[in-house]
Amino acid sequence: MVLLLFTAVAIGIFILTLFPQIGAKAAKPLRAIIGNEGVGRLETIYFALQDTARQTQYQAGLAQVSAPWEVTAVPLPTLTATSSHTPTLLPTPTATNAQAATSTPDAAPTTPTATATPVPSATVTPSPTPWTLPPLTPLGTLAGEGIWQSYLFNPVGEVVAVRTFLQPDPARPYALAAIVAFDLRQTRLHYVLGSEEPALPDGPRGYGLMNTDHKAPGYLLATFSGGFMASHGAYGAMADGLTVLPAKDGYATITIGEGDGRLQIGEWGNDISANGNYQSWRQNARLITQNGQITDRVYNGSAATWGSSINGDVVTWRSALGLSADGQILYFAAGPSLSMPALAEAMQTAGAYNSLLLDINETWVHFAAIRADGETLAAEPLLPEGMSTNPDRYLKQSQRDFFYVTIRDP
Repeated sequence: MVLLLFTAVAIGIFILTLFPQIGAKAAKPLRAIIGNEGVGRLETIYFALQDTARQTQYQAGLAQVSAPWEVTAVPLPTLTATSSHTPTLLPTPTATNAQAATSTPDAAPTTPTATATPVPSATVTPSPTPWTLPPLTPLGTLAGEGIWQSYLFNPVGEVVAVRTFLQPDPARPYALAAIVAFDLRQTRLHYVLGSEEPALPDGPRGYGLMNTDHKAPGYLLATFSGGFMASHGAYGAMADGLTVLPAKDGYATITIGEGDGRLQIGEWGNDISANGNYQSWRQNARLITQNGQITDRVYNGSAATWGSSINGDVVTWRSALGLSADGQILYFAAGPSLSMPALAEAMQTAGAYNSLLLDINETWVHFAAIRADGETLAAEPLLPEGMSTNPDRYLKQSQRDFFYVTIRDP
C-alpha cells in the first residue's frame, strides 16, 4: 500500500513538473472546496517533494547545473587615434550640469560649458560601446555568473537592457536567478490590470490588454508577470485611474508616475505618498530589500508575508522587481527553486536598493523579450525551461495582471 502511494505521488510530481499548467487549473476549483490554506498545504508538500527529487538527481550525478544561456562578455571600450593638427574644444561639464544630468531618468540633457583645451596632434577618441553594468560578485560556481550581456535594443541597435544570472543558494546549485536590468533613461514601464485578477468578487476589473499603439515592432521590448491574486492578500492595484483593490499602508508598492513615467518602489504611506500623481501602482507583500539592505521579514518564513499560503522558506519559482538607488535602473529577477532569502540575496547583489516580490509558482512567473519579426512580434522566454508555455500570453488579452516595457519616447 505504501509503495503504491509513493508511486502515485511520484507520478503526480512527474506530470506536474512536465505540465505545471495542469496544477494551476486544478488549484482554482480546489480552493472553493478546501480553501486557500488547504491548497497551500498541498502546494507546499508538492514543492518540497519536487525539491527533494531535484537534490537527489544532482547529488547522484543524474543532472548537471548549466548556465541558462551562452555567456559572452560585453566588450570594453576601445580607443582609436585620429590625426589632428589643430586644438579641439573639449567639453568640460560644470558641477551643476553634471548633477542635473544624473538626478532623474527624465532630466533634460544639459549643454556642458566648453573651454579651450590644448590637445596633442593625435586625439584619442573613444569608440561607441554598448550600455552595460559592472560585473556582479558571483554567488556560485558557474562560469559566466554575474557577467552582464547585451539583451534588448532600441530600433537603431543601441543596448537598452542587459541580463545576467546568479546562483544565490549554496545548498541548491540548480536554483538560478535570471536578472534583467533596464536603462530607464531609454525605457519605460507600464502596468495592465488583468480581466479577472486582481479583483474583488463584486468589484471592478481591468481589460487585460496593453495599449495597442505600444505593440509596434521595435517599440515594445518585454512583458512580464504581475503580482498575487486578490485572494492571496488583496494587495492594492490601480491602472489608468481604475482602482480594483485599495492600497494598504506599509506594504511594498511600485508606482508609475503620471506623464513622466517616473518609478518608485517603497512602502505605501511611508516612502510613497498616497496623494501622489500616479498613472498606475501595484502592491505585493512586503519589501524584499529596503535602502540596499535585505529586510528582516525575508527570514521569518511567514506564509502571510510571502504568499498567503506559501511559506517564504519554501523553494519554488519566484520573481521580483527592484530599483537602483538613483532610480535609473529597473531590475527584474526570476528563477526556479528560490526561497525568499535566496531571492533577496540575488536582488541585493544585483543592485536593487528597494525591491518587491511579484508572482510565484512556475505557471505564473514569466518574462519574455519581444523581438520584431518583420511587421509582427515574437515572444522569446527569458528562461526556456519553465517559461516556454504561452510565451506570448501578454500580447493578447490576459486574465492576470502584467507589466510591459517600451522604448521611452523622446
